[in-house]
Amino acid sequence: MTAVIACGGTETVTVVETVVVKGDTVVETVIVTEVATATPEAAAPAEEPEELITAPDTTTPAGIAVIAVGGTGLGSQNGLGSAQAPDGLKNTGIAETLFRRAADDSELPWIATGFTIAPDLSSATVKIQQGIPFQVVDGNDFGTLTAHDVAFSMNDANSVTTPESIHGQAGDFAGLWGEWTAIDDETITFDFTAFDSTWKDDYVNQSGQAFNVFSKKAYDDMGADWVRDHIVATGPFQVEEWLRDESYTIVNRPGEHWLPELEPKTERIQIVQVSEPTTRAALLRTGEVDMAALEPKDAAKFDLNDFTQTSAGGAVQLGVFFAGNLWEDTYAGGANEGNDLPTKATFVHDIPWIGSPGKHGDDDLEQAKNIRRALAIAIDRDLVNDTLVAGLGDVVHVEYFNASSPNWTGEHEYPYDPDGAVELILAQDNDYQRGSAGKDGPLGEHAFEVSVYAGPELGGGGSITGEVADAVAGFWSDIGLTTFSLKFSYQTFRPTVVGRSNTHPWITSCDKGKAAIPWHFPKGLVQTTLTRGGFSCGFESPVILDLYRRMAEAPDQASATAAANEYLDYVYEQNLQPGVVAIPDAFYFNNKKIKSFPMDKAAAANLNSLWNLELQ
Repeated sequence: MTAVIACGGTETVTVVETVVVKGDTVVETVIVTEVATATPEAAAPAEEPEELITAPDTTTPAGIAVIAVGGTGLGSQNGLGSAQAPDGLKNTGIAETLFRRAADDSELPWIATGFTIAPDLSSATVKIQQGIPFQVVDGNDFGTLTAHDVAFSMNDANSVTTPESIHGQAGDFAGLWGEWTAIDDETITFDFTAFDSTWKDDYVNQSGQAFNVFSKKAYDDMGADWVRDHIVATGPFQVEEWLRDESYTIVNRPGEHWLPELEPKTERIQIVQVSEPTTRAALLRTGEVDMAALEPKDAAKFDLNDFTQTSAGGAVQLGVFFAGNLWEDTYAGGANEGNDLPTKATFVHDIPWIGSPGKHGDDDLEQAKNIRRALAIAIDRDLVNDTLVAGLGDVVHVEYFNASSPNWTGEHEYPYDPDGAVELILAQDNDYQRGSAGKDGPLGEHAFEVSVYAGPELGGGGSITGEVADAVAGFWSDIGLTTFSLKFSYQTFRPTVVGRSNTHPWITSCDKGKAAIPWHFPKGLVQTTLTRGGFSCGFESPVILDLYRRMAEAPDQASATAAANEYLDYVYEQNLQPGVVAIPDAFYFNNKKIKSFPMDKAAAANLNSLWNLELQ
């Protein structure tokens, strides 16, 4: 609870408000937690730590690794992209796609050997590896892969070329390109509908939102119904058994894999669907599974001398986004491009963290920036990680940027400095929200009221996201502010985000807050008027608009990285999105059964590169 987090000790008061839209119809019950300072003695005494769980002898069969995953269902065996074949086939090693991700976030050749892009960024040509054998399924040999199989697989998934496609990225592909054409067995060409510099790092890459390459011959010879129930791909593993929404077992296919570094280290792996987090932890504790996806609160109970954490790097970054700072004046795109934006309701009142150009004085932008800085340095990120995430997460200083990346220089960190936060607020004119907070704290007449909303990530207000919101509110209360932690439903909150009327700072990952997303990926789209009418982080900036376009249209990774660095400089200098903590999306394995399992990084999957798993 917050009393454990805030340095000065806190207490919480829960207020239940009923929201009525019209008449006597109750639409929403809103939970608002007021966080107020209290004496340290008010905190409950610390409990004795529980004894950590040690590794049991596993009861799983020899020669097989059994992995418990979360989620809502594994689906069924499905080898047709347009029929929503599982996206993760390329990650588990059943199927393959064009590129993989290198340690430096560049693309590694996989099925594709290379590519060229037209100088005007209008089209691309991709070369395909020759001689890759498809898996033999039910005694059927479908030969070797060619460019025709690759083009077929993309066109089948893309909603432009297959309108009935329900592939997970059907719409994304439609926005990038039209039909892919195989001009011979080795060469594919296509035109870009809209060039995106990350096409090779995301939409055709194992790390991202890519497609699986399936056999065109299997589709032509056996029919659509047959391939909906059978996967014919080129990965190092193939399906041995699949029980819909329960489990599936993959086995090392006969012979050496065509790419030696992908040759599996384990002959057989079983993936088991276990939706309930505490059940996954119980199965790992009793040895009924060898590895499981655990939430931090459960993982903290395990002895990490006996169990090892592994992940694809996909931690969810939770940070504070200061909504209401709407600094664009005209629509940047769409049917209204160039037209003036409507009146900005967030500027009506002089809110401390919202800077309005000219409306509340010439220095309002600078004053609001300094207030945001003070709120950012009032947060003890290390304590949040240690207390709420059992030290298993990572501190985040600026959202969208991973401090463990080689690109991180350490120049954009927010120190924990509550005294400095008080001094910075006292140095500002207190011409905002007069009378909105008590004057008897360290800020005196400079104190103000601030609410923080718990976004929908990881389960919303009732999850770790809500606990982080409570912690942030507690830290702000400790420096003398009157704070509230808001935990009403996202369905109620979202219209204020879409309509650009929200003025509450909120705890969110805001679209790109995933630790595994590469540094050079375009950032800031949802911080511009390009997404008016849809989701937004709550602020808009012409500087971010320019930087986003430069990242998205960059001809190479170096150019995109340079623009991303400028974006980092800007959002840090403006204090628009200070981070707090990254919550790991991690697996833990029993060291008695599994020797090692280093996963390759993946931006869009939490279980990756199963060929790296090695048993004792």
